[in-house]
Amino acid sequence: MHRICVATGDAGNSATAILRDPRLMAYVFAEPYLLLQPELVFVAEWRGTVFGYAVAALNSAEFYARWQLEWAPRFAGSHPASRRVDPHDADDELRSCLHHPRRMLSIDLDAYPSHLHINLLARARGQGVGRRLLDAVFTDLARAGSPGVQLGVRASNTGAQEFYRATGMTRLPSDGGLAVRFGRPLNTSRAPVRENGPSVRHGPR
Repeated sequence: MHRICVATGDAGNSATAILRDPRLMAYVFAEPYLLLQPELVFVAEWRGTVFGYAVAALNSAEFYARWQLEWAPRFAGSHPASRRVDPHDADDELRSCLHHPRRMLSIDLDAYPSHLHINLLARARGQGVGRRLLDAVFTDLARAGSPGVQLGVRASNTGAQEFYRATGMTRLPSDGGLAVRFGRPLNTSRAPVRENGPSVRHGPR
């Protein structure tokens, strides 16, 4: 997953061209989900080789609160946050997210409290793999009681936006960030969703 996240982190292309430390991409968008929400991690593999994955958080606010306590401290020495974040420096931005994950909280959390990320290597695209990964995420989030899930995608990544529309997601109002947001309702119930609630299905994948 780390390898795929770095290889696809720049709107589907390698993040090595935009980051001095490409590992930051995976430290923010892949690996914390393995620690904090492993029951919502899905991978696509063929003959032992993983070529895509999807990860999700059931309750984004609670997920980032746990991240602050359990994930961010691991990088205090190796990847400290900058005192002043340069908005034009991708490494600075990712280090800030690593240590202050609540920056990534979006709006519409009542309707879309969950969020997800999906990454596929180029050779796996256009074959239905991404749709199957998203279907698995949607199914488990709905089973866990989430009323809706959202994600962000770079405005220039029009191919990904078309893919999300094809999987039943719709564009959401902007929250002022650089990404375009998409969401999908999952349940009609609007009962509060708790990350460690009894409806979450745990177990090996």
